[in-house]
Amino acid sequence: MCGRQPAVVRHVDAHHRGDRSQPAERLGIRPNDWQIGASVQQQLGSRISVEVGYFRRWLGNFTATDNLLVTPSDFTKFSIAAPSDPRLPNGGGYAVNDLYNVVQGKFGQTSNVITDAANYGDQYQKYNGMLVNFSARNMKGLTLQGGVNTGKTVNDYCANRAQLPEISIGILGAIASPSNPWCHVDPGFVTKANLIASYIILKADVLIASTFRTDQGAPLRATWNAPTATVINPALGRPISGGAATLAVDLVNPGDVWGDRVNELDFRFGKILKFGRMRTNVGVDIYNILNQAAVLTYNQTYIPATATAPSTWLVPTSLLTPRFFKISAQIDF
Repeated sequence: MCGRQPAVVRHVDAHHRGDRSQPAERLGIRPNDWQIGASVQQQLGSRISVEVGYFRRWLGNFTATDNLLVTPSDFTKFSIAAPSDPRLPNGGGYAVNDLYNVVQGKFGQTSNVITDAANYGDQYQKYNGMLVNFSARNMKGLTLQGGVNTGKTVNDYCANRAQLPEISIGILGAIASPSNPWCHVDPGFVTKANLIASYIILKADVLIASTFRTDQGAPLRATWNAPTATVINPALGRPISGGAATLAVDLVNPGDVWGDRVNELDFRFGKILKFGRMRTNVGVDIYNILNQAAVLTYNQTYIPATATAPSTWLVPTSLLTPRFFKISAQIDF
């Protein structure tokens, strides 16, 4: 199936870049979103079934923002070394390549047009995933349902970035930019699972139920405000354009560092009470019964530790809600 998006206003001058060979733009074509899926469900026994499915999604007809006043030759390409830190991939100290800084003479000059990203090479976003679900219903009062879902999304705009170093694109919570070199993002497979179980004691009108979920943590960033005087300028071989004291550089590819996996177990006990013609459903819910303290969000600004101050990178900013109880009652009359 194809999801149509609002039309994009485009303007292109195919001859404005003498050092680029651009095909004619496909005018009137909108960004699209294609999805296909197939699943098979099989009964394994009385009230017991399993489902297996495969799904693929891919996006097309991307747009790119081209600053007409600069060309790739107006950018200085450089590399820096990531700080040594055991929390960074391979302990840090690796080279962060393919960073760009516009030359001083073109700094701040902007005249943007929106055009087809295909004019500058192939850009793609693709998802492939599978799921397995099962259901076992009313087995002497017991019901079980659950499943596992795994898949990965791959983004790539490296061909566009080579011709448009100035572009910025949001991928997995990070903004790809001249100082964010990660133009090919393949975080690997992300797996989630859930299980729902309930048991009804018919003679006592009692319901006992539980749910469990396990989710992959969030992909984390390490955005380092690298000092220009000691890190950026020596790597550039010249002062940074604009004279900023720091330059935000992303040190890790989205998907290289992950947050805590979130595991949560909830429980419910319900009892039906009857008083004449009135019927009362009383319940007790216990959320996060294991009192897990998985981190949900982090400080993702990278600050190297010093002799006098620890690093605040990956300091938790929110946690999974701690164990709590809720008592509820519903009266029907």
